[in-house]
Amino acid sequence: MKRAYYIDRLRILLTTLVIFHHTAIAFGALGGWYYITSQPTTGIVPFILSMFTAVDQAFFMSCFFFISALLMPASFHRKGFGKFMKDRLVRLGIPLAVYTLLIHPTLKFAVYRYLGKTSEPWLDFVWITDTEYPGPGPMWFVLTLLIFETAYALYHRSSKGNVAAKQEKRLPSAFAFILFIAVTGLLAFDIRLIYPLGNNFFGLQFGYFVLYIAMYELGIVAGRNNWLERFTIRQARPWFIASLLAIPAFVIVAALSKAPEVMKEFAGGMNLRALFYAMWEPVICVGFCFFLLMFFKKYLNGAGRFASTLSADSYTVYIFHPLIVVGFTILSEQVALPPLARLAFVLILGIPACFLGAHLIRKIPEVKSLL
Repeated sequence: MKRAYYIDRLRILLTTLVIFHHTAIAFGALGGWYYITSQPTTGIVPFILSMFTAVDQAFFMSCFFFISALLMPASFHRKGFGKFMKDRLVRLGIPLAVYTLLIHPTLKFAVYRYLGKTSEPWLDFVWITDTEYPGPGPMWFVLTLLIFETAYALYHRSSKGNVAAKQEKRLPSAFAFILFIAVTGLLAFDIRLIYPLGNNFFGLQFGYFVLYIAMYELGIVAGRNNWLERFTIRQARPWFIASLLAIPAFVIVAALSKAPEVMKEFAGGMNLRALFYAMWEPVICVGFCFFLLMFFKKYLNGAGRFASTLSADSYTVYIFHPLIVVGFTILSEQVALPPLARLAFVLILGIPACFLGAHLIRKIPEVKSLL
């Protein structure tokens, strides 16, 4: 099969958005992160940053799950259950364990030491964090992907059919898109009635999982039915326009809900803001994911050594970017610049540093086989 170079380039963009997302939180956007600067942005800037991160949250991780699922069935069929699971445990499981047990608590230790919140030795701090407050940090995505792929492999282990066989069923209709948006939105609203956003179990916010699961399953179906090869940017454009129109609608609703006790209603519960947000997310997800896939396929689908290198390094960037973002955020506090300029400082220096650092890490032979 012809290599889809545009998927490589889209992966670079999504990874860069992850870095931007966490940097924006560090400088005042809503959300949780390892280190929030003591000199955040002020005025309307935190609101603008929060709107950007809200749009990101609505589509970028779902898009990651979608493209992760595209070729997974073919890989499972080619390797078989045993080799497939071994590869997944090595490539996903080992980095997940290293990050959860070592990098995550070490980064927390460095932040606590910088803030003067702990005087414990590093090893004691790591042990307490791992035993009493364990968590995967941003590697929740890898944990979730490992769960999804294990579930798929177990389900199809006894299947006698060719799970990788390509099909050419009719492309989804506009009604199917609308139904997808409506069902995922209503399901998310229902789940958030009992498990609102902000609540998590071992780093997993189940309030977001409806779209993650749906987009992963959609990626499997899209891959088997050649949807990406058959869809065009013209078909994606109306959904992208709809998603763009949905953004100012959300901005207006959020601007009218600035009081903290009102903003909490978006997280879940039997209220109109929770319903609006739950229905708004799949509109953004469908519009942005569909358009970006088609745009990159049409305009950014050529071979390129540099882009291929960046794409190959993206997984490593995802794993180690918290160290760079936190480090540059703290470094920016030593520079006499206003908060917005320091945000730019972190992004301009931090994003290249993430990719360069990842590339150097993957130069280590023992590491490259894992990452």
